[in-house]
Amino acid sequence: MKKYLLTVSFLLIFSLCGCSRLVPTMLTDNDVTTLIPAPIPLAGTDIETLKSWSFQFNEGTNDYSVFFALLDKDDEYISGDVDIDIRIVNDNNEEVYKGTKSVSKKDFSYYTSQAAGEQYLANVRIPASEIASGTSANGTVFMTIYKADLVDFGEVSCSALYCLPIADVQVTFDSFPLDLKVKGFDGTTESIIQINDVSYIFEKDYLPQLKIIISGEKIYGNSNSVYDIISYKLYDSEGYMVNTNNIYLNSLSQGDKFKNDSTMIYDVIPGESYTLKLVEYEWAGY
Repeated sequence: MKKYLLTVSFLLIFSLCGCSRLVPTMLTDNDVTTLIPAPIPLAGTDIETLKSWSFQFNEGTNDYSVFFALLDKDDEYISGDVDIDIRIVNDNNEEVYKGTKSVSKKDFSYYTSQAAGEQYLANVRIPASEIASGTSANGTVFMTIYKADLVDFGEVSCSALYCLPIADVQVTFDSFPLDLKVKGFDGTTESIIQINDVSYIFEKDYLPQLKIIISGEKIYGNSNSVYDIISYKLYDSEGYMVNTNNIYLNSLSQGDKFKNDSTMIYDVIPGESYTLKLVEYEWAGY
């Protein structure tokens, strides 16, 4: 018997991680919520069509779901005992997951999404700990659903967007305390900024970025200027400078302590080791 794959236009929307998310269909009465029970399944040999495969991250349970539907020859939703091979490859061609799961009839239930409405789907769960951290949060989920010689749909795929785990970055700094002179146009020292500590937060949502937090004290100079300027340079693990910019410290008087978190560094590479150096600002042409 020839088996069929059913692909419809809404699958492009339906397969996005975090978009049009699938949730169990529920009935609510007097604040009591109950899952709708699944119908009595038909035999696995009645499987004719594969439909509505998708992938999403479940924040509440810290795992991932691979969803798919099985239909019989009358295009009626059914459940069945099948196996599924799953590969997940991120956009940097790193394979972050490969495994085989056995799916039984108890893994099927009703789920609802904004894009597709209510569907009767298998929910194959993958613990987040089983997916390796890579260098991209986006990728492709490949799956092959089969059962011995009875069913084999071949490999299908869907997108994983902004939901795959990415590796942390490491940032090292200078030894502290570090004194940096702030000079005027003529090269004379107007202020001295003492840096006592630097830390960072690696923000992984959507676009990886570093937030740099600098704390210290102005140990010399007055507050006649609007701000004191220092600079930073960011180097990668091979010693290449990949980012540089200035940091503006507003209206500090001698003896004022500060904590500045205005520095954001974009386009950082997950898994990379960086070195951040704080340096004295140099006026152009000086």
